[in-house]
Amino acid sequence: MWPGRVLAGTDGERQAGDVLSVAMPVATLGVELWRGEWTGARQFGESFLVTVAATEVLKRTTHVERPDHTNDQSFPSGHAARAFAAATYVHRRYGFEDAWPLYVMATYVGHTRVQSGRHRWADVAGAAGVSALSSWWLVDPKQSATQVTFSRNAITVAWNIPLQ
Repeated sequence: MWPGRVLAGTDGERQAGDVLSVAMPVATLGVELWRGEWTGARQFGESFLVTVAATEVLKRTTHVERPDHTNDQSFPSGHAARAFAAATYVHRRYGFEDAWPLYVMATYVGHTRVQSGRHRWADVAGAAGVSALSSWWLVDPKQSATQVTFSRNAITVAWNIPLQ
């Protein structure tokens, strides 16, 4: 803690954010491997690595001072970037319906970083943005077996049959 500032977050809350920032990407990769989704696992790995690398480059080039004045590597939040990498991957690959709980957890991770005085909400938003850009660039949506499309004059039903 630094002089003149009382932190609202508890040590337990900060530790929960620390754990989630690692557990979320590990669990996301683990689920993909357990499902046998090798393409998804590879795409998540690539997107995660790009997110982490871009976050580190930005930290070292933007020189934004942390709220606790410990250094000038506040933007973007690395913890939030890792957590949002899992959320944005699931969103891109499987849709928002599957991703919204991960977004809630990633936002909680960001909250713990702000409450501990290590980041501002702008740092968390920057991390979410870096993660989203990486996922939308490197992750392909998983196609469902059946697709229904409605237009003004027709209803189209298509079945995707993998040949591999």
